[in-house]
Amino acid sequence: MPIPAVRLALCAALAISAPLPALAQNVVDIGAGASATRENTTTFVATLAWLPEWRRTEHGVLRWEVGGVYVRGRDNTRFDLAEDAGVLHGGLRYERDNGFTAGFGVGAQFGKTDALSGNPQFVSTLGWRWDRFSLLARHISNASIKQPNDGETMLLATWRFR
Repeated sequence: MPIPAVRLALCAALAISAPLPALAQNVVDIGAGASATRENTTTFVATLAWLPEWRRTEHGVLRWEVGGVYVRGRDNTRFDLAEDAGVLHGGLRYERDNGFTAGFGVGAQFGKTDALSGNPQFVSTLGWRWDRFSLLARHISNASIKQPNDGETMLLATWRFR
């Protein structure tokens, strides 16, 4: 997918999901960070997630997570990583009252690289949240369903809009 098409898709996703929290009194997380794959080849990543509350527990909240991840292509590598890629995903995220955050979901990719090479893609997240700010470690991989299976491992800083 060419770069303008990826940007257009991300802008459309943001425009569509931005009013949803106001209507449903839910939250949206927007983030950016860096992702690494084989031989620590790094690149910019951006994320957007709609997180409606599903259930409250004694010490936290379980949320649905519907989101997208954009991974900018990389040049100057011996691997096929030049194409912009991304994953649209859905799953669950658990947020403890003390800040601990963990999530898991399944998604479909657009764009193809050696790191993201086939559907489905599994998205796992672990991190910490301080009120509206979060630091998250996220890994996206197809669990060796299709080769190559390098995956993307990212560190993200996100901001929550309520």
